Amino acid sequence: MSDLFSELKIGSMTLKNRTFMSPITLGYDDPSGNPSSKEIAYWTRRAQGEVGCIITDVTSVDPNVPYLGNTLCFRSEQSIAAHKEFTDRIHSYNCRVIPQLSHPGPESISSFMGITPLAPSDGYNSMGQKVRAISIDEIHHITNQYAQTALNIKKAGYDGIELHCAHAYMLLGSFLSPRRNKRNDEYGGSLFNRARFLFEVIDAIKETCGKDFPIILRISGSEKIEGGNTLEDTKTLVPYLIEHGIDAFEISGGSQYEMPNKIMPSHGESQASNLKEAIEIKKISSVPVLLVGKINEPQLARDLMNEVDGIVIGRALLADPDFVLKTKEHKDEQIAPCAACLVGCVGQQSKRLPGSCVMNPFVGKEDQMKLEPAQTIKKVAVIGGGIAGMAASRYAQMRGHKVTLFEKSNELGGQINLASLPPHKQELQKWIQYLKKELNRLDVEIKLNVEVDESILNEDYDAYIVATGSNPISLQKGKEICTAHEYLKGDFPIESGNVLIVGGGMVGLETALSLQSRAPQTNITVIEMAPRVGMNVGPANLVPLLQELKAELLTDTKLEKYENGHATLKHKEEMIVKDNIDYLIYAIGSKSNQTLYEKIKDSVSEIYLIGDASNPAQALDATAQAVQVALTI
Repeated sequence: MSDLFSELKIGSMTLKNRTFMSPITLGYDDPSGNPSSKEIAYWTRRAQGEVGCIITDVTSVDPNVPYLGNTLCFRSEQSIAAHKEFTDRIHSYNCRVIPQLSHPGPESISSFMGITPLAPSDGYNSMGQKVRAISIDEIHHITNQYAQTALNIKKAGYDGIELHCAHAYMLLGSFLSPRRNKRNDEYGGSLFNRARFLFEVIDAIKETCGKDFPIILRISGSEKIEGGNTLEDTKTLVPYLIEHGIDAFEISGGSQYEMPNKIMPSHGESQASNLKEAIEIKKISSVPVLLVGKINEPQLARDLMNEVDGIVIGRALLADPDFVLKTKEHKDEQIAPCAACLVGCVGQQSKRLPGSCVMNPFVGKEDQMKLEPAQTIKKVAVIGGGIAGMAASRYAQMRGHKVTLFEKSNELGGQINLASLPPHKQELQKWIQYLKKELNRLDVEIKLNVEVDESILNEDYDAYIVATGSNPISLQKGKEICTAHEYLKGDFPIESGNVLIVGGGMVGLETALSLQSRAPQTNITVIEMAPRVGMNVGPANLVPLLQELKAELLTDTKLEKYENGHATLKHKEEMIVKDNIDYLIYAIGSKSNQTLYEKIKDSVSEIYLIGDASNPAQALDATAQAVQVALTI
């Protein structure tokens, strides 16, 4: 057993503690391939938070083969100098820094530039784009690119490299996986043939950079899918990988193509999701074994030192850059929690937008947004105790304002209290529990069971933040008709029968899953006007949800008419009639509640409308608006 805050030695690299920051693609990269000012500020903030080693995003061995966007790389001697400025800055905080080295291979976006991505075999990548098998001459050329890029990395002052060979993903990972590698030459077939490319890359890096230049290998302990590499396969390779020069293993898991929820564990996935595999690999490894995968609570981080040599933390360091420091100081309750929602970090990237975080809207804006004391202290009324109102209250109070938070019900949390009711979503309550504790710690005045009206104008507030939320939309009324909100809250019990849910977004699908869980004897149909359900849901959340859901899903389908248990549906150009519908549930969105805002807006000099009251959206948008307003007042 080791203490989380004891030193860790990996090859020639010594860390002050046993924590690593995982690489997370957030879209902050610069076209030059050098660390951008946004990336530098983002990583520096985590170094200030006492992380032992930062693993930067993918660094491509070929500047002409980017990963998912602008990708770190080395184009010239000037690139080496630019990277050196960055590593010097991180080192000034006594923090180690290593890049994740890879050839993106099949996962490159080179197809958008008219170049077919390279892969072990012909086929399609995780984005559905065609890829082609690479030749043996190309394998040798890319092996040399790995070695030369590793040398540039060493010259730039990095402390080592992380070599990506996990998830049946990118070039080395796809070569290693039997699900991707269908070659019949010396680089395909048997486990050791599939590992040949990896062995040759390690040998080339060690020969070029010296045996004392550390290499951490990110590898799937198991690909967790039939026909993929198993734990026994990985264990078979471990001693040979060490013999070739691997200085530590980072144990991940899953296959990016079919099991994204195993790589980015979300709702319903266990914490420390690759621990079983890491424990087994540690038994046979003579070098340190690190663990990655949903390590998002401080006590868990401490306890894992009974099992592994170090931990790799990703999303929890987005939610709170001081996760490690607060864990060290046992300020556990002050750590902004990661609820594994994937909304800001992964969801924004899937929309080709810069990554963010529900709990920390400062992510990616560390060089722009500063939480500084207010120049003029104001008396602020925040009306509405959902996540937007709670976040605005917290940040405004932190700046020195005197905040009173009003909530018309007997509890804070708003829509998040509903969102946390479906199966596997209870982790979302972490946000509300944290914000409650923070409001108490900061002495925010909270008034529950108070429905604010125009009389608040008599109380002499200097600024008003209206966060009155939204109301669900229902197109009909009837004893057998309700909204998803009413069902989830328990106001509309359903025990059996045929249920039609109108709306196949996240709310509709999760309502169906809740219904399936609460009343297994129901027959559920979900209709969605769009070409597919879950259009607003990221793959790592959508895949496990659809795997569990047993409802009939009809896309390109609109409800034309519902009357007396008969639903007339239009599916593309075809009319479908569903009889014997016992219950109809609307999950078609919400309408902003701006009643109070409209009544008082012309009578005050400073008023703001935020959250769903402004525009129904995700919690990510609500907290981002809350921070912007709190910084403005």
